[in-house]
Parts: sequence; structure tokens; C-alpha cells
Amino acid sequence: MAQTTIEDVAKAAGVSTFTVSRALRGMDHVAPRTREKVLKAAKELNYTVSKAASALASGQTNRIALLSRDRIAGWFMGELLDGLYDVLNPAHYDLMIYRAGSTEERSGFFTNLPANRNADALIITGFSATEQEDKALEQLDMPIVSVNSPDDNFCQGSVAIDDQVSESMLVRYLAAIGHRKFCYIGRKEPLPGSEWGHDDRTTGYRNTIADLNLTDCGIRYIDVTEPRSVRQTVAAILALPERPTALCVWSDHYALAVMHELRCNGVRVPEDISVAGHDGSDVATSIDLTTMAQPAREIGRITAHKALDLISKKTLDEPRTIIQTILTPGGTTRPIAET
Repeated sequence: MAQTTIEDVAKAAGVSTFTVSRALRGMDHVAPRTREKVLKAAKELNYTVSKAASALASGQTNRIALLSRDRIAGWFMGELLDGLYDVLNPAHYDLMIYRAGSTEERSGFFTNLPANRNADALIITGFSATEQEDKALEQLDMPIVSVNSPDDNFCQGSVAIDDQVSESMLVRYLAAIGHRKFCYIGRKEPLPGSEWGHDDRTTGYRNTIADLNLTDCGIRYIDVTEPRSVRQTVAAILALPERPTALCVWSDHYALAVMHELRCNGVRVPEDISVAGHDGSDVATSIDLTTMAQPAREIGRITAHKALDLISKKTLDEPRTIIQTILTPGGTTRPIAET
């Protein structure tokens, strides 16, 4: 059976192919009754608009590219993608996902620039662009929006939380309920080179410990490539001559792993040690974890709106958007009496 063409729809509706194209793409200057006839004919003939043909007619691909430096299966990426989809799908935009989870993947993307001519905008999440990458991105001649990237010099719009302020608020809360001895457990950067960015949460922790004259019992880093790293990190903390009463952990996911190891060693949470995470993920909700919640899905929605506005040549009312995290106390922390 021959595939239905736009000419078939035009003949059935009694209009020109030009009118059919405009009606099916939702464009202006098509009478309501005419649009209704075209839509009815297209439905009866099981005809859908070819995206390739639409791109040729409009000069747009109706696609947005996303370049992520994080594992795509993680909580943040999943929520971010849902937020992007919430906005892009009703606008009839598809999302193409590229991963830069290694030096090789990143180099391949910036060498080949697969988003060039295949998308109308680019979203980059999780890392800064090097000077050479900056130049490559400028040559794309397309809108770029960054998400939680350490710098945003290479883009026209950005959405981010302030990691330093967020971690500082968490430390101040724990200090307010009596804690004076702290450890920070971060994530060892699995990829080499400063161009991947640094951990601003560590900076926020360190500065606040100093500002409040608290005791820093050490900063430890979990190596995600080493299966025994969490166990070794917790053991090192428990072996300290001066044990902390509060642990600030880089993410909710790692906080859960740390709590498991503490309990395996007979350490009660929060009776012996309080534990706090970061992100406000589904993990935090399920275990009643004290955390700093970031609205990842809303970040995705805001990012998508910025990308669509830039594609439409609109001036952004707020090019740089800072999203506030929300302190969410849970059952994994408790007040401690001053000694």
C-alpha cells in the first residue's frame, strides 16, 4: 500500500499543499474551518508531518541537544530529563542526548560537534568549557544553555544552584542544633583535569567551618571506581582520635551508603553520629534523610523554556537563574548537647 502524501491530504481537503503544510504545523493565517478540514483529512488518511520536510520549510530541526557529563541513569539526570520533556514535548521538540562521561567521549563530541545542524539549541550540564571548546561552541551558531556548570561564559542562558551557599546552610543548621565536630565526605572526581570543574560544596563546607570556629575532623572523598571506597572512608573516620558528631555527605545516594557502613560497625544514626546528604532525591524521602533539596525537575523546565525562548530570538528576562535549595531536616540528624 502506497504511503499517504501531502498531495493526498490536499486533494481530500480541497486545498493546496501549502495550506496543508501550514495547517498541520499550527501556523497562522489558516482559517479555523480550513484547518479543521485539513486535520480531519490527515487523520482519515493516517498522515503525519515529516519532520525532515518541516525542517526544510521552517529552517529548524525541532530538536534540542543535551550534553551531559554525568551518568544518564542518575537521579538528577532522570529528574532533569523529565522536566525538559514536560516543556519540550508540548512544543513538539525532540531531545537528543550526548554523554561526556570520559575524556574520550568529551573529546569526540567537541571534535565532531554532532549537534551542529542537527539541533536548534544545545544544553550542557555539569562542566565548564575549556578555551578551545569555547571557540568550538561559538562556531555552532546556536543558543546554548548551561545547567549547574561551574561557569557560564560560553552560553546565553544558565540555570544553577549555588552549591557553596547550599552546603554552608547545612553546616550552619547542624551547628545551630549543637554540633561542633564535623567531617565532609565528597566524591573523588573520576575524570582528570580541572576543566571538569571542582566541588563547590567542599568550599562551602570548609569556609563555614572556619567562619563558625567549628572543628573540622577531615575531608574525605569516595572513589566511585573503587567498590570498597565507602567502607574504607567510614573506617578511617571511625578510627580518628577525635570522632565527628556530624557527617556532611556530597549526595543523598552516598549518604545512604555511608549510613549502611556506620550501622555495620555498630554506630547508630543519629544517636551516635548525625548524617546529612544533598539533593533531596527519592532516596532522601524513603529514609527520612536530612538534606538540601534541589528541584531538579523544575530546573529542567526552566532550562527548556530558556532554550525555546532563545530559539525564538526572544530576549531572556533572566539569563542567569539561581535556584534556591531547601533545607529539609529528617530523622538522620538530631540535636546534641554542648559539652
